[in-house]
Amino acid sequence: MPDLSLSEPFDEIDVEDTGEDELDPIELNLQKRNIHSDSSDLEIFSLYNKYRKGRLVIQPDFQRQFVWDDKKSSKLIESGLLDIPLPVIYLSEEKDGKIYVIDGQQRLTSFFSLIDGRFPDGREFTLKGLTIFPEYNNKNFKELPEEVQEKINGCTIRTITFKRESDGDLKYEIFERLNTGSVSLNDQELRNCIYRGKYNDLLRRLSENDDFRYLMGISMPDRRMKDVEFVLRFAAFYHASYLNYRAPMKTFLNREMEKYQFISDSDAVDLEKDFKKAVSVIRSLFDKQAFKRFYPGDERNPSGKWEPKQFNASLYDIMMYSFARTDKNKVYQNADVIREAIIDLMTTDHDFITAIEKATSSNKMVTTRFDKWRMALDAIVGIDEREPRCFSRKLKEELYDRDPTCAICGQRIQSVDDAAVDHIKQYWLGGKTIPENARLTHRYCNMARPRKEAAKISLEPEAKKN
Repeated sequence: MPDLSLSEPFDEIDVEDTGEDELDPIELNLQKRNIHSDSSDLEIFSLYNKYRKGRLVIQPDFQRQFVWDDKKSSKLIESGLLDIPLPVIYLSEEKDGKIYVIDGQQRLTSFFSLIDGRFPDGREFTLKGLTIFPEYNNKNFKELPEEVQEKINGCTIRTITFKRESDGDLKYEIFERLNTGSVSLNDQELRNCIYRGKYNDLLRRLSENDDFRYLMGISMPDRRMKDVEFVLRFAAFYHASYLNYRAPMKTFLNREMEKYQFISDSDAVDLEKDFKKAVSVIRSLFDKQAFKRFYPGDERNPSGKWEPKQFNASLYDIMMYSFARTDKNKVYQNADVIREAIIDLMTTDHDFITAIEKATSSNKMVTTRFDKWRMALDAIVGIDEREPRCFSRKLKEELYDRDPTCAICGQRIQSVDDAAVDHIKQYWLGGKTIPENARLTHRYCNMARPRKEAAKISLEPEAKKN
């Protein structure tokens, strides 16, 4: 269970809500999937010995995750002394041969901390708030009478262990249902429990990359592991490609974790290299606007604007995927055109806009946005010597610095990103892509121009009749 009152600082990633999690949960075919489990009554001292030998793992980085206070932990110990049955502990046997605590971490940590004499954060553990045995208050384990120490060591607790050969999806579903704490674990925190191994460690390490954290808008780990989940999203599309994506996103990410749980060294090196390339390129191209939406103006207010805070997970997916695979030298050579292309898609292509706004984890929406961005980027990095269709950003900046007034509506353009360079004589009518045929407009006004001109043309015959 994540600790919400931590001494170590955390950040929180602000992600746009696009309804991604509104799809159906994992469907389970119980006739074809099996859970294998063992149940037994184990003494605390037996569990403690396995823990000390590294065979029983409470939770990675559990020092940040233990949330019970002295009194709550002490009350549990008192219940054991009174022979009150303790709640069942659920364990999972994994491929590395170790046994991991899925439900019961707080209880086991309380007992183990008393025996060790200290809590995970280093504080001394002395019993507090005991009402049946008040004579043991303010005593640590070694100060208790020997028979009381033996009683605590001999406390039995029912354990149910899910065996390694159990079906992965079904185990995930069971662990999710067991997750009934006061602060329920989210999907990535559950994966952190279930799919421990080299891959999980790699994802966590990549989430600490400086460029990645800059793009995410955080300086420290996200308190609910959303930063790690976004590294996983990149890795899942990187390995499987969007062509093999199948909704829902949760299952897609679970499959990735299960397949690469014990990732090979060569695969890990490739993934890390391309991840670092992608975040470095994206930071250079987009800086603070990376993964953010750009919204065009409208007829009442033609000024467009960048989303100030939240970033869009769909934009993250397509950018990370494409820039990990594209020659960075070609990207840098065409940086301005690439930046213009993504803004153009976000403001003029209605199918693309829908694909980053609604039901974004459906198969159709994922394919749509990846295909459209891939085609746009391929068209740019493969530019030949033919006459260009689009004006350069350099020209746009020169026009903006000279006069930031929209040539269509006459109002001031608030930012160069909201500006479009329009052909005075339309390209499709033979207009050249040269400075003499260029004018500066709002993106909205440029988009609305064909509609307005079409309306004007349709009214001309009526005007001539009159």
